[in-house]
Amino acid sequence: MAENKINCKFYEKLKSSNKLDHEDIKLLMNIVRKELSFLIKHNIPPVPKNYEKWFYIFCALAESQKELDDLEIIGIYKDTYDDDYKKIDTSSEEGISENIANKLRDVAEKFDETLKEVINNIDNYQDKLDSHADKLEQTKEKATLENINEAVMEILDELKQLRAENAKLKSELKAYHSEVISLKEELSVAKKEATIDFLTGLVNRRRFERALEDAIRDRKKRGYPSSLIFVDIDNFKQINDKYGHINGDLVLKELATIFRFYLRANTVIGRLGGEEFAILLPGTEVEDAVKVAERLRKIIENREIKINHDESKKIKITASFGVTDVRPDDTVEILLNRADEAMYEAKKSGKNQVKVK
Repeated sequence: MAENKINCKFYEKLKSSNKLDHEDIKLLMNIVRKELSFLIKHNIPPVPKNYEKWFYIFCALAESQKELDDLEIIGIYKDTYDDDYKKIDTSSEEGISENIANKLRDVAEKFDETLKEVINNIDNYQDKLDSHADKLEQTKEKATLENINEAVMEILDELKQLRAENAKLKSELKAYHSEVISLKEELSVAKKEATIDFLTGLVNRRRFERALEDAIRDRKKRGYPSSLIFVDIDNFKQINDKYGHINGDLVLKELATIFRFYLRANTVIGRLGGEEFAILLPGTEVEDAVKVAERLRKIIENREIKINHDESKKIKITASFGVTDVRPDDTVEILLNRADEAMYEAKKSGKNQVKVK
């Protein structure tokens, strides 16, 4: 991050163990709400590292009380990080992000419970106030001494004022309670969306690798077979150069649609990055996985993709496939490398082929 571009003191407080007070939580909710709305609007994946970067931007804006349009905010991001604002940052430096996310969740849960108790207490106290007020009203009607009547009237006035203040406080707390629940839901959605590739709707690399870990464990403990298919679109750079990135994205989306339509429901399909996809076939031996890959290869080869804004033009694509089986002594890295090597063998052999390793 570039130095002295923006500054967010509240961000440092979140990283520390300092307790957040009422005003801190209000500020936090405001930052998170604006950030998530912006990320969703601009189709920016809220993976932990991305979320942390944008949180810092919106935190600085909140502290400075600046109201900027979206282009100005994107400009601040580019000046601060010198990076493409739509880039998916999945680097390993995510500890701070996860700590902040956990802290946000804990704050929401604890504050939620506290607010429920406060609201219940106010309800009980309101009932008592009503009872006392009724009694004092009766006393006022029976009293004959002027000084007693005056004192009773003062007490009644104070009680009426207190009841009005409590009613207002109760209303504010209930509204705040609803906002905390909404915040928890938004954080839950953000956590879920952090495992999804926004362009294709497939699982991202991190989520796919967790599925591979499960497959390796099942193979080792139960002998349950699984196979892995690597898919790489042939000459994808030339497609982007010739037809533009918008149409390149259409190609990626079309491939994802093919995979979802022609593969079984228990298949795990992921986009690992760029034009690379991976398919995990639980319960499938490698011989059958080769047949699946060959079937997909032919479908892709025969598919025509309409050019954006010009349906008279169509893109024809092919893809190279690498297939391997999941083995008991595999690690995720070894398994991915083996499938990757098979895919590159297909590339070297002329592309639009299926190779096994």
